Amino acid sequence: MLDDGLRVERLGFDAVWLPDHFFFERAGGEVVETYPEVWTLLSALAVRTERVRLGTNVLAATFRHPALLAKMAGAVQELSGGRFVLGLGAGNQVREHQAFGLDFAHRVGRFKEYVPIVSRLLEGQTVTHHGRYFQLDEASLRTVVPAVPMWLAAGGPQMFELTARYASGWNMAGGGADPLAIRARYDGFAAACRAAGRDVADFAVAKMTFMAVAPDAASARRMVDELATRGRQTPEALAARTLVGTPDQIVAALCTLNDIGVTEHILNVAESEQWPNYWDAIELLAREVVPLVRGT
Repeated sequence: MLDDGLRVERLGFDAVWLPDHFFFERAGGEVVETYPEVWTLLSALAVRTERVRLGTNVLAATFRHPALLAKMAGAVQELSGGRFVLGLGAGNQVREHQAFGLDFAHRVGRFKEYVPIVSRLLEGQTVTHHGRYFQLDEASLRTVVPAVPMWLAAGGPQMFELTARYASGWNMAGGGADPLAIRARYDGFAAACRAAGRDVADFAVAKMTFMAVAPDAASARRMVDELATRGRQTPEALAARTLVGTPDQIVAALCTLNDIGVTEHILNVAESEQWPNYWDAIELLAREVVPLVRGT
């Protein structure tokens, strides 16, 4: 994945986004994916890359104490020369949390305490906090921490409010592929911003798009059938979550998201039998999709 990150930079993408999991279950728990340890990989990318931003999509607040996370975020920001974006969420995998004895049931309540602590520590404040989940007494990192932008993953009113109060960016945290549903979610966050005395236009707005790019229409049709069969779902169910199409179709769909208010596209590109070499698909995106979407 370090080599992949370097290759992504050479291809001209703007950012590399990394997930944070011990393991991730798909297809009803029948498929289990493993991931590298995110902070180690971030550190390696910080010193090996030169231009791309490095973001997390997203760190699980349940995995680390807020002071530890703030300390690590400042270190990676310093190593990267200011290219790190702290993407943070409450956690979303039930079985993963159960396996390691982590509190999934109260993750939203914990997150409400967690985010202000991280924010204040990163601002160089000394924090005293006596809450239900965290206890801090005159706690300070005692170092000058480079500015770390914090983008929160938020999909509902409670998280919208927290994001509007403390973050500089909003990760849509899903939303599917339906522009109407994405617009409704954006409008909900915009309302939360207004209630907090802020303007949604001042936020970075990130949307991860599950996608597959095809060289032509015939390949796209085969790709839909392949991915639907692999995921044990109908083509209609696949289309509700995953964008599949030719470069022109992908550009049109992503530009629609731009019009809604998305400023940062995180592309989760599926492997497909239509691409024996996965990197041919990524290079097609870099060549025929990214410049057109970036320019709108």
